[in-house]
Amino acid sequence: MSVPYIERYRSILGYFFPELVTAIILGTILGLVDIKFILSLQSTDCYTALSITNILTAFIMKVAEGLSVGAVIVCGQFEGQQRYDKVGHALLAAVCVTGAIGLLISSTLYFNAFSVYGLLQVPASIVAVGAPFLKMRAIGILFMFLFFGLIGFLRGVKNTRATMYCYIVGSITFILFDYLLIFGKFGCPKLGFQGSAAAFTIQYAVMFFTALLYILCKPSYAVYRAQMRTTSRELVRSIISLSWPIMFDKAALQIERIWMVRLIAPLGAYALGALGVIRDMEALAFVPAVAFGQVATLLASNEYGAHNYAGIKKITLKIMGMAAIFVATILLFFSANLTTIIGMFDRKNAFTELAATAFPVVSVLVFFDLLQLVLAAALRGTSNVKLVMWTRIISCVVLFMPMSYLFSWLPMSNLALRFILIYGSFNVVNGLTSLVYLYWFGSGRWRKKII
Repeated sequence: MSVPYIERYRSILGYFFPELVTAIILGTILGLVDIKFILSLQSTDCYTALSITNILTAFIMKVAEGLSVGAVIVCGQFEGQQRYDKVGHALLAAVCVTGAIGLLISSTLYFNAFSVYGLLQVPASIVAVGAPFLKMRAIGILFMFLFFGLIGFLRGVKNTRATMYCYIVGSITFILFDYLLIFGKFGCPKLGFQGSAAAFTIQYAVMFFTALLYILCKPSYAVYRAQMRTTSRELVRSIISLSWPIMFDKAALQIERIWMVRLIAPLGAYALGALGVIRDMEALAFVPAVAFGQVATLLASNEYGAHNYAGIKKITLKIMGMAAIFVATILLFFSANLTTIIGMFDRKNAFTELAATAFPVVSVLVFFDLLQLVLAAALRGTSNVKLVMWTRIISCVVLFMPMSYLFSWLPMSNLALRFILIYGSFNVVNGLTSLVYLYWFGSGRWRKKII
């Protein structure tokens, strides 16, 4: 019996809102609070070390996210087939994989923290505060990987609320200990800058054990727990084979953004300022799309396991429509208050005019990025992870880099036009990659062998 049309929308939104809360917590709140506390220490070296470590941590988190998505796909497809014993085996395999890779990365950073900062060729004063900070945070990275393995299972069985609750608990824990340990309040040791790294470690340890206790104590999960004593090499290989293309895909995306900065940098400090504020505004507007992408992956994996191929297409279209409405609403609000919002970042009114000129144009092109994000997320749920990876890499090397480089060298005196062409080429190429995904869906070649 088919699910009523309105119920399908409600169920999608039911999965979406917890993911939205999670995305907001990860994308904005914790980072802003931590920066505020660190800035109160009035140490430029500490703030710079924090920024460098955050960049490194963000890259490592992409690895953990890739492994987590692999777990979502495997658990989700078995859940769709109602093979609950296999879901339990996959859960243990996910924890083993994320734990092993997390331990490798964590130990490498811990024992080579000074060497890592040395390779970056930063001043000795920054190394002195940054290396101990990285050593402490490295312990938390192990718990982060283990936690991502567990939430891969939770998302695979369509429990996004539990993931949200874990992040809420972790966020409260981080903010509390960040304050207590940096400033030494209520009898806690005053660790200063190192208190932030300790709070990060405590945060992910609490999140991991919260998720673990939830899985071990929830009565309806007994059917999974009964099979967690053993796993198989086949499942371990499946998670790894599904995860590594996602990690390369995310790495290619980061390279595209770094390349954009490289091309806009010669346009001057004002252009870089405009780039920063526009990217921050778009990132905030894009938070709902990121959350909907997570939902697209977990629902597609479940429907794929149930052989409901037509349902995957319908769900993807609905998610795309809802994501467009949410993102458009935020972008329209920004466009109606451009000068005020940009002025919050540009107190000297140095790049406000350039950013205000470019934003309305590039914000329209953002919908190309939204289209490819949702389609790519759905294809990942159907195990077409290599298609998404190769499409991203090829489009980056063959289209985006040459196109944007050409725009950077074309003779034109209009700074705003050059800026828009370079920035807009990123989204235009994303629109072209979405055509590949649409063709793949239409051809039926995406229906691969189920795990």
